[in-house]
Amino acid sequence: MSIAENQLQIELLPSFRPRPEASHVVFDFDGTLSWLRHGWPEVMQSVMAQRFPLREGETTGDLRDYLFSTMYDFNGRPTAVYMEAMREEIEKRGATADPAEMLDDFLVSLNVIAQARIGKLRAGERAPNDYIVFGGLAFIELIMARGLKAIILSGNPHGQVNEEAELLDLAGFCNGHIYGHVDPNNFAKQSVMEKLMAEENFNSENLIAIGDGAAEIKAAKNLGGLAVAICSDETENGSGKIDAHKRTTLLNAGADAVIADYREPKALLKTLLGE
Repeated sequence: MSIAENQLQIELLPSFRPRPEASHVVFDFDGTLSWLRHGWPEVMQSVMAQRFPLREGETTGDLRDYLFSTMYDFNGRPTAVYMEAMREEIEKRGATADPAEMLDDFLVSLNVIAQARIGKLRAGERAPNDYIVFGGLAFIELIMARGLKAIILSGNPHGQVNEEAELLDLAGFCNGHIYGHVDPNNFAKQSVMEKLMAEENFNSENLIAIGDGAAEIKAAKNLGGLAVAICSDETENGSGKIDAHKRTTLLNAGADAVIADYREPKALLKTLLGE
């Protein structure tokens, strides 16, 4: 079902159960709070499509749909893990691929785009909020005002996530709780969440996780928390449009609710808390 309150658009799944005792909100970073790397799916498409031989009867459109589904299924995990999985798929099609070369190709192309945006921030040509998912700053300010703790948990490199959270003026809300991977082959969001729950002494009734990747949705569900899928538009920030590929992937991962962005943050938080 869906509800509308003060223009709030949220899809609630049958599994949705509000968390009135919430104390910690875990955010993914890219696509969930940060919009610095928006457009990455098309960059990944350009890297992958040229390396995938078409199967008999398969069209370029079929391949594009397949790649979108796999990209979003791995979203939230280190990109190196995805590249290794894609190497295996390419080899099944009778070709060869080097995951390190594919990763480098993707990162170089995406970093050109991201660094141009970062340059505008540092030059004062753009404000930090221009590169935060629509309504995200207001929402994180609101949860802090309500006494909830904000945590950033990303599948990207730890140093990169910290630097970009600082650039977007988001780091100050997290009180040191910003986590990315140090070793991409030894990183799991569920393990980080479990460690945080033990250290911070909170349980599933206190946990809300918000993300646009399957990794954080699955982790939150496995731990009994509330999993909110943010299917943010990779083309126009604030369009209010749901990314259909993300929605399909995140519903399959077990999302309890679906949003496009953080418009009407007060109404959104009230819904998540059951007020």
